[in-house]
Amino acid sequence: MRLNAKTIAGSIAGQVQRRLNGVRVVVAFIAFALLTLIGSNAWLAWRSYQKELGLAEESARNLSHAVAQHFDGIFSDVSRTVENIAFRIEQGDLLAPDIEALQPELVNTLSHSDHLHSIFVFDKDGRSIVSTQPGRSSTISNADRPYFLAHLTSPSTMTLINPPLTPRLSSTWVIPVTRRLNDSEGRFAGVVLASIKVDYARAVLEGFSIGEHGAAALTLADGTILVRRPFAASDLGRNIGNPYIASELKRARAGTTRMRSPVDGVARVLGFEFTQNHPVVAAVARAESEVFRSWWRSITVQCLTVFVLSVLIAVFGRFVIQMIRLRSDAQREIVRAHRQVSDANIRLEHLATHDGLTDLLNRRAFDAQAAALVATCARHRRHLSLLLLDVDHFKAYNDHFGHQPGDECLRLVASALQTTAQRPGDIVARYGGEEFIIVLPETDAAGARVIAQSALEAVRGLRVEHPGSPEGMVTISVGVTSTRFEQRPALALSDLVAQADRALYEMKHAGRNGYRVYQGGPPEA
Repeated sequence: MRLNAKTIAGSIAGQVQRRLNGVRVVVAFIAFALLTLIGSNAWLAWRSYQKELGLAEESARNLSHAVAQHFDGIFSDVSRTVENIAFRIEQGDLLAPDIEALQPELVNTLSHSDHLHSIFVFDKDGRSIVSTQPGRSSTISNADRPYFLAHLTSPSTMTLINPPLTPRLSSTWVIPVTRRLNDSEGRFAGVVLASIKVDYARAVLEGFSIGEHGAAALTLADGTILVRRPFAASDLGRNIGNPYIASELKRARAGTTRMRSPVDGVARVLGFEFTQNHPVVAAVARAESEVFRSWWRSITVQCLTVFVLSVLIAVFGRFVIQMIRLRSDAQREIVRAHRQVSDANIRLEHLATHDGLTDLLNRRAFDAQAAALVATCARHRRHLSLLLLDVDHFKAYNDHFGHQPGDECLRLVASALQTTAQRPGDIVARYGGEEFIIVLPETDAAGARVIAQSALEAVRGLRVEHPGSPEGMVTISVGVTSTRFEQRPALALSDLVAQADRALYEMKHAGRNGYRVYQGGPPEA
């Protein structure tokens, strides 16, 4: 009868399959065509997007490199000027009148430079000893300026590039480059200052083609703006330190990124680079709206074309499917009936191999699967362990609570045991009554002990009340045996069961609620 049912179900399924082939072919073709069309369009769009982004990053990187090189030369030139003046003053240990004699030389230096705004020498009180600004009063003190305080508190004679400021007697923004002066005993003696015109730096940045919404900036290493395009006086000296750029500059002196500007909020593709000899970062960015403008135009046309083609294919496919749907509708009931028969067969097969109470493998299915597993391990000389488990004082439990609570107790124990042996090759079965059995392939004695202990703890963890047990709750006893099948002839499944049964017998006589490992010797009946 079972063979006839299978034959009939197979015949019906074949008929259904043939009737549905037409619909499936059409649907598959339409889906393939649409997916291919949309997928290829998406791939081409992504490739072109990456190409545009790569070109923008390359352009930003090249521009930032050019800006960095240009301003590195300017800062190096100004630093040399400051160093030369400081060297002459310190080596000659000149007095104030002698230093004032340097003014013509400083004025000459200033006249031959496009980027210098002024040059000053201040004494230790911040008063000007000599400067290139005519009419500068020596009573005006610069001792409160940040750069002056920095040199006053630090013994370093390194040249410093300072945030932009406006001189006392001018509204022109400048970038001060300063150096500390020491006397013959190394004490603070004043400051040499040469200032760079912000307007000059601004004009240099304006000379680069970066689009209408592009931006370029020269900042100190901590993010303080020296000059920025588009220019706003309120941005000068503002700190826009970016954690991403700061972390990138620790690994490399140049890089690219995409970010939203903290100054004006415009999303840009940014290239940045440290100047070679100074703690100054040049950054050049192009607005993403301008970078991807032509890409968006081409993608819009491309997507509209793909959309129209997709609609045409879909309409044609829907028409074809409707033509054959009437034939496929009649077969759905047959398919449903076939599915019901298949499900019923699966349930019957499950009932034939599993215990109806615990849903574990029954004795018959266990004998077949375990014998095959033992033969496989014996053939490959692998470890195998077997655990025989028995619910302690189960008869007393049944006598006290009745058979229905006893059945529920067995179900709980079975569920707990399943959680201890979850590998795909492990076998957990109900061996009979209140006995269970676990087969663990490729598991040695140490692993079997771990599983046995886990099984004991899992059952104890149920906390099922058992007045007839000395423990006051349901527990189990476990007999364990392990082998590697090195001896010949190899042990059979019945031998392993007998060994585990003997270990279980010894565990029961030792007090139950534990496990005992088989130690060898002839098995007892």
